[in-house]
Amino acid sequence: MLRTLFAVILAVSTGYASELMVVEGSFHDEGRRLPMDDIQVVFETADYFVVIAPDDLLDESSGITVLDSGDIIPEDYLLVHLSSPAGREHMEELGETVFYREDIVIVKLLGPAPELFIREGVFFLQPLRVKRMGDDSDIPFLLQPPAGTDDYVSDIVAAVNEDSIKAVIQHLEDYGTRYSSTDNYDTACDWVQAKFEYYGLDAEQQTFSMGSYNCQNVIAELPGTTDSTKVYIICGHLDSTSGSAPSIAPGADDNASGSAAVVEAARILTDYEFEYTIRFICFGGEEQGLYGSSYYASQASSAGDDILGVVNLDMVLYAPPGDDVMWVPYDTQSNDLALALEAICDTYVPALTVDIEYDPGATYSDHASFWNNGYAAVLAIEQEVWSNPFYHQTTDLLANYLTYFPFGTNCIKGAIATVAHLAVPTSLTGIEGGEELSAGFYIASISPNPAHSKLTVDLMQGCVGNIEVSLFDVTGRRVLSSSHDASSGSVDLLLSDLPSGVYVVRVSSGVISQTRNIVITR
Repeated sequence: MLRTLFAVILAVSTGYASELMVVEGSFHDEGRRLPMDDIQVVFETADYFVVIAPDDLLDESSGITVLDSGDIIPEDYLLVHLSSPAGREHMEELGETVFYREDIVIVKLLGPAPELFIREGVFFLQPLRVKRMGDDSDIPFLLQPPAGTDDYVSDIVAAVNEDSIKAVIQHLEDYGTRYSSTDNYDTACDWVQAKFEYYGLDAEQQTFSMGSYNCQNVIAELPGTTDSTKVYIICGHLDSTSGSAPSIAPGADDNASGSAAVVEAARILTDYEFEYTIRFICFGGEEQGLYGSSYYASQASSAGDDILGVVNLDMVLYAPPGDDVMWVPYDTQSNDLALALEAICDTYVPALTVDIEYDPGATYSDHASFWNNGYAAVLAIEQEVWSNPFYHQTTDLLANYLTYFPFGTNCIKGAIATVAHLAVPTSLTGIEGGEELSAGFYIASISPNPAHSKLTVDLMQGCVGNIEVSLFDVTGRRVLSSSHDASSGSVDLLLSDLPSGVYVVRVSSGVISQTRNIVITR
């Protein structure tokens, strides 16, 4: 899809005299009077934007302030989001503050950027990056709110399983840390790829540089049946951090919750066919400054990928009483996507309160990498993220969020419903449109989960026909299997010979199958 760009990226090389400036006002108002062909935008909010321009191009005048001069290279600066004013006290550890306003600081580094920087009041830091300013005038007609309900989307939402989500979060937490430079992160990538492949998807790991080491994104794709070149993405970051990140960073909320959403989406959506392609991505290097998503989005842009919309989940478990709201910030080019998400959630997940907000300065998660490359993207995040006491702590554990469920489940339902609706489901896999399922079945529940010695799979009333119930370990190896008459209503599996771990229960009949994740504890 051709995109109108407000800015053409200007190569800034060593010895090029330039200035870092802040321009007051919104970009779409003030940018019209500036010679944008020669300017790089590196940060934008609703009220001001920051640019790099040749030193003889713009004079300091009303509404324009020079922050720094010389050989301006974006990577020599850090953009810091503060969660409280206390974070200001730590900026001198990073370098010289050249800009500060409300919760945003720009620091000129005095040396290499720190890989790990956990301080009170510091929410997120990332390198300054050039932003390709996209226009929403050519956002496709596909971003339309639902007119009534679609039976397929309703079934997809109903298939989202809280026990399955919790099991994936617990498994990822059990790595102890998923810090990007650790072997545990690599193992987690292998596990996610194996899950994608188990669900029948082509999956791969995309390698990118983190400076002193390489890291990976895990990517899987469900090709569209009408136009596979048009793509929707559901994503989250797989890595975690804390003040003791190399050894202890369980990251249940940040961001096993988002990764679990991506895995759950893959589990359910692969049972359906869609007009447009869906990609499932777990990013690495997010906690060090969006490195994995920045690499992916820039590669996708260079390749001309027609990405119609991105739904990024990052922290959706914390919801203290009265604040159980999913906050969805968006930028100008993502306006229609945000409106569509709000309407779709209202239709299919009415229990979920969604607050969409125009906030192009909310660049602290992987959606921002797509903004920087001219793509429509939204972030789905807990509204009270700023006050989450477990954020970037070794106490970011699933157990600390159990009282807030089903908030996290509902957020994940809303994200999956949005991607499913926009990608346009056409049929169940292997079932032609309009064909009835003579031996259909649906899993009503699986209990207990976690399980110890016995697991009971309850089927919905009215299920008929012969079914096979199988149990798979995380490598995809079948460890139990038995055949049953679905009309019996339930199936018991004896687990006494199996070790602790995460497993997948699959109930299948002919071409139809359903799966759930469970945890076995000893």
